[in-house]
Amino acid sequence: MKILPGVFFRNISIVKGTGTFAIISLCLFITVNVSAAADTDAVIDDCCYTDNAAVQAAWRPMTGSAQAEVTTLDGQQVLRLPNNFAGNPIQRASWDRKVKLDLAPCKGVQFKIFCKNPAPISHFSIYFQSGDGWYSSSFFPESTTNWNTITVDKSGTRSEGKPAGWGQVQTIRISAWRGKDENTEIFLSDIRKTGVLGIDTSIAILRNESAARSRPNEAKSVDQFSENIAQNLQASGINSAILSDLDATTERLQKAKLVILPHNPGTPDNVSDELIKFMNGGGKLLVFYGLPSKLRPVVKIEGGAHIQAKYPGQFSSIRFTDKSLSGAPAMVGQRSWNISEAKPVEGSSRVLAEWLDDKGQPTGYAAIVASSNCMLMTHVLLNDDTFNKQRMLLAMVGSLVPDIWRQTANARIKNIGKIADYKDFDEAITQITKTAKRNRKVRKVIAAAKKLHAEALENCSAEKFPDACDKATEANKRITEAFCMAQKPLKNEFRSFWCHNAFGVEGIEWDEAIKRLADNGFTAILPNMLWGGTGFYDSKVLPVAPEVAEKGDQIAKCVAACKKYGVQIHVWKVNWNLGHRASKEFTERMRQEGRLQANSQGKEEPWLCPSHPDNQKLEVDSMVEVARNYDVDGIHFDYIRYPDNDHCFCAGCRERFAKAAGVTIQNWPKDVLGNGPFRQQWLDWRCNNITAVVKATSEQARAIKPKIKISAAVFSNWATDRDGVGQDWKLWCEKGYLDFVCPMDYTESDRQFDNRIALQKDWAGKTPCYPGIGVSTSSSRLGVPLAIGQINITRKHDTKGFVIFNYGVTESHDLLPMLGLGITSKH
Repeated sequence: MKILPGVFFRNISIVKGTGTFAIISLCLFITVNVSAAADTDAVIDDCCYTDNAAVQAAWRPMTGSAQAEVTTLDGQQVLRLPNNFAGNPIQRASWDRKVKLDLAPCKGVQFKIFCKNPAPISHFSIYFQSGDGWYSSSFFPESTTNWNTITVDKSGTRSEGKPAGWGQVQTIRISAWRGKDENTEIFLSDIRKTGVLGIDTSIAILRNESAARSRPNEAKSVDQFSENIAQNLQASGINSAILSDLDATTERLQKAKLVILPHNPGTPDNVSDELIKFMNGGGKLLVFYGLPSKLRPVVKIEGGAHIQAKYPGQFSSIRFTDKSLSGAPAMVGQRSWNISEAKPVEGSSRVLAEWLDDKGQPTGYAAIVASSNCMLMTHVLLNDDTFNKQRMLLAMVGSLVPDIWRQTANARIKNIGKIADYKDFDEAITQITKTAKRNRKVRKVIAAAKKLHAEALENCSAEKFPDACDKATEANKRITEAFCMAQKPLKNEFRSFWCHNAFGVEGIEWDEAIKRLADNGFTAILPNMLWGGTGFYDSKVLPVAPEVAEKGDQIAKCVAACKKYGVQIHVWKVNWNLGHRASKEFTERMRQEGRLQANSQGKEEPWLCPSHPDNQKLEVDSMVEVARNYDVDGIHFDYIRYPDNDHCFCAGCRERFAKAAGVTIQNWPKDVLGNGPFRQQWLDWRCNNITAVVKATSEQARAIKPKIKISAAVFSNWATDRDGVGQDWKLWCEKGYLDFVCPMDYTESDRQFDNRIALQKDWAGKTPCYPGIGVSTSSSRLGVPLAIGQINITRKHDTKGFVIFNYGVTESHDLLPMLGLGITSKH
């Protein structure tokens, strides 16, 4: 993926400057005492110290890490952080610096970093300690010759433990994780706040961290939908700041013109009181899904029942009434599974849009209701129909804060052509024309883009901002189309998608889904048909999912479509993990038989224990059953590991490990943790449990069907993941258990993607390595040009193949046809 200057992708923005750069596995703890007056200053630490003594008093190395130093680079004082991995068993180099920061009213944190040799590093993480928890995010700098400005967006961070809010940050920790046994160094400079509410932005996204703390099952959704809003605003050139509801005060809220509630399932009364004060002072509110009851009289919108979709597709699209919202598209696709009913108050609010079902018929339920100070959408904002979704959000925000239209129009025009590595419109035109050579179709599309670009400028000058946005968006679409058409396919390449839905792409049958892959040059599909406790086919080994009775055997349907269109099928199983599809009866039986995992504290995990012989047999038999009964090209392991380094410590594991290792356990589980006397034996034993299943499955499946291909989706960094999750995939390749391996290289950084493949090809040896590209994962989201960029990196490494996650509605509609124009074209 290409990280563009000044453009945010999820939670990280990387801007290339001047100088040199390398990357390390480190942890930085930064602690700064900031007075109330100084808090208005954006600078956290300029990294300019008088001498090494001053640096080392502020930046304290964690165990195994070298001391920080002051040095001069490109004429300025910076920090030098040596990264000593060679001969050092540490998983990351680390430095601490304590802080006292209020980051509540800003968008995130920005710093400059430089490193010449990133090869020893797998990835960076940054952590912010607050109260009894942390916020965290990952990043990877792009340039090895220039300074990189890294911007960490709070909206993309994840919560761990029980953080006390962004207003009480005690520590900043940056971690760069070990990739291989080689030293490197990084240089750090200019750590500062960015996107300060009331200065850089007038829009606050209120993240419902109070609910995430009291209801941990909501934490992921709270993070996800906060990030969705921030990403879609940023795509329109609209800055925003993430504000935890733990930090919601009158003083902070009054710096905003608009507060957005992206998914706030448990808003405390005191936060509702602060929002009422905010609105009484002229502030506006944009709410998704649930409107806190205390706010309803203030915004003049009534609540209603929670409505579960009675059938799939009941809530499939949003239709606006004629000219009800300036700049909004007439129709927006969103396949919601439920809504929170809302009704207008006569004379004070009105319905702007209604829900339609998948046949285009009205459901009778309002999708968007608006009053003078609030707009409410009756479900969360999903990521389907991206173009229209972003335009709808822009129209909603623009209606509540009219100045946003001008800002967005200017930003969109400025960003026309900023795809791949192109800096601007002119460079994009020049380079695409050069790549396409004399391709008349490409030249025609480029001519259309130039015309639209000129029209966008004219509309902006005439202050017709919605029209300017439309023209700019269309111009960028034409540039992207021309870019895709100019790409060249590669012969004899393995091109595949993982498909996480056993029923394929929602809204179409397997036949159509596979036909689309074939038409656009893809050669294989990896459909998820089995879990630890569920099968979506006529299984005699696993419990069969109840939907199979109605919708049929999904492996059989997918196989038929693949044979019809000449596409390979490698059936994917999620190993060990029972997921949410396993029946309560099956899970309870596993519990009673002592077959579920437990962590070191004894907490149950709904995964099958890999050391239990019956579980190993279940895993092997279920995959071999597929090889025996279906005309598949291959079977594919996933989750073929432990959940983390804190599993499994069930009673059975204690007994089976002691017997296998020939040792007596005195202190369980202390003897196998940390510096325990049997730690390495324990880690090796965990690996052996997983490897035993891979080996047996491979041997038995090949005995039945000699030409079958055995493959696995694996974690990207074997060097740490072998012991971390018991996944010794390097050994599987060496022993020939796998015919190809698919490391899940889900990142938005091309540099990191490139580095990972270089390491992985060495670990895989003679076994083909088809990197996984994370187009739509929890840690990465790639647009079309960025996906093409990573495909080209796989070709640079001569992998002869790649796999994309995930084949869903958006990928089928937006990504696949664009790839088929050039880089995966059949012609």
